[in-house]
Amino acid sequence: MSSNKGFTLLEVMIALTVFALMATTLSQTTASAVDNQLGIERSIFANWIAENEIMLLRSNAWEDIKSSSSDIEMANQEWVVNKKVKDKKSFSGVAIPLEVKELTVTVSLKGQSSSIVTLTAYLANEAL
Repeated sequence: MSSNKGFTLLEVMIALTVFALMATTLSQTTASAVDNQLGIERSIFANWIAENEIMLLRSNAWEDIKSSSSDIEMANQEWVVNKKVKDKKSFSGVAIPLEVKELTVTVSLKGQSSSIVTLTAYLANEAL
């Protein structure tokens, strides 16, 4: 009687196949998690930029609040900020007795056509 001490070729191939499947699944899961992290990070930065732009416009004189576009660098990335301002005369068909401007801020990465975040704010003229 001979006693074999070792693995057959079939056992080694099955073990390698199982390992390869596990490594592929782990690699795909890690790549997906990294992509999600980058998306969340971009969204947070874009929100910060949009909120900062709204606060900056709120600190301006009423006549200086106008539509514009600008480039900003934040977190080692170039961002494009579009500010669109229009007069708002009524809300849901109800006239308002104040001067109100609707401010829409859109933030995207430079070189990309799609925006990451769009925020809308309403500014009222308190000088009346």
